[in-house]
Amino acid sequence: GLCDTTTTPANGSEGGTTTTCEANLSWGYFFLLLLSVFWSQQVFQNTIHTVIAGVVSTWWFVPEDASSCCSVAIKDSFVRATTSSFGSICFGSLLVAIIQTLRAMVENARNDGDNNGCEAFLLCLVDCLLSCLEDALEYFNKFAYIYVGMYGYSYIEAGKNVINLFKQRGWTIIIADNLISNVP
Repeated sequence: GLCDTTTTPANGSEGGTTTTCEANLSWGYFFLLLLSVFWSQQVFQNTIHTVIAGVVSTWWFVPEDASSCCSVAIKDSFVRATTSSFGSICFGSLLVAIIQTLRAMVENARNDGDNNGCEAFLLCLVDCLLSCLEDALEYFNKFAYIYVGMYGYSYIEAGKNVINLFKQRGWTIIIADNLISNVP
């Protein structure tokens, strides 16, 4: 669990019990703090991305609704992104934020300097895997949020439509090549 319980003599008597939670709880608090920072940043970034996708699609399909700087398309896209599509934005952002938080904790453990060769290798391997997963998910999110902004789909539904689009247009090779080039 989060707390370590040890039995030690307390004030000369046998069988005293001490519970140590501070070190384990501090890692939990650190994880939650990082998660909230990364999640907030992702939500803000993806909300803007979704609003822009909605405005551009309105400009493309109904140019008269997006004819000026303060057009109805901007207001409508912002309202849609911050109300009915906000759950999709938060869900996709949470997935990336969890990976970013785990990566930050792994990088912190790598920089700690108390690792032997095997631990250092495993931490490096986990960091690399999390980096690849983060890059792939962020790349996927770019297209999924365009569908969310254009059509108001849920995150999962938008993701399925993106995958179907890539399959229908033969873009899977291009996407795979682009993702492979992101590997450090």
